[in-house]
Amino acid sequence: MADEPRRTRAQQERRIRILETAMRMAGEGGYEAVQMRAVAEESGVALGTIYRYYSGKDEMLIAGLAGWLRRTRRRVESGALAGDTPGDRLIFLLERSAALTQNRPTLMGALIRALGTTSPAAIEHKLEVDTQFRALVVTALGPDRGLDAEGIARVIGHVWSSALSRWVSGIAPDESVQAELTHAARMLVGTPARV
Repeated sequence: MADEPRRTRAQQERRIRILETAMRMAGEGGYEAVQMRAVAEESGVALGTIYRYYSGKDEMLIAGLAGWLRRTRRRVESGALAGDTPGDRLIFLLERSAALTQNRPTLMGALIRALGTTSPAAIEHKLEVDTQFRALVVTALGPDRGLDAEGIARVIGHVWSSALSRWVSGIAPDESVQAELTHAARMLVGTPARV
């Protein structure tokens, strides 16, 4: 029994190494650069172990995105957002997130492509991305009882997904992600536009 927590910790450390390696590879070379064998070699984890955790690179990349959202939510929960009102905090969060996104187009292209998978194996991680994104928005909005925070989070999630897809595919310009998210937030929360 004493080995059980250690094994769990070791498994968690392996998963972290795998996901960090996959995300780095996606950021450097895009979706095509993420190859299971290369992830195994660079993370120092056996290929069979990686396949035990993830059925393919889509599932691995989506799990990496879910982890990033989870860590971001924890930072937000610790008070890392500027703004006095729910709208100010939400817009601050969305503007920062959009800027980070636009600074890493290769990674975002890979993540959007992975999110488009129809593989049943990725459903759990896709749901985790959705859950973490919504929780992030709800956390940014704070405890204002006059807002439908869950509804706002759901709509912002749809706008985020659409804006990223349009940007990554070249339909929309670089600044469009931030503009779309900010516009949606202002409409939903009633924060006036800055002049």
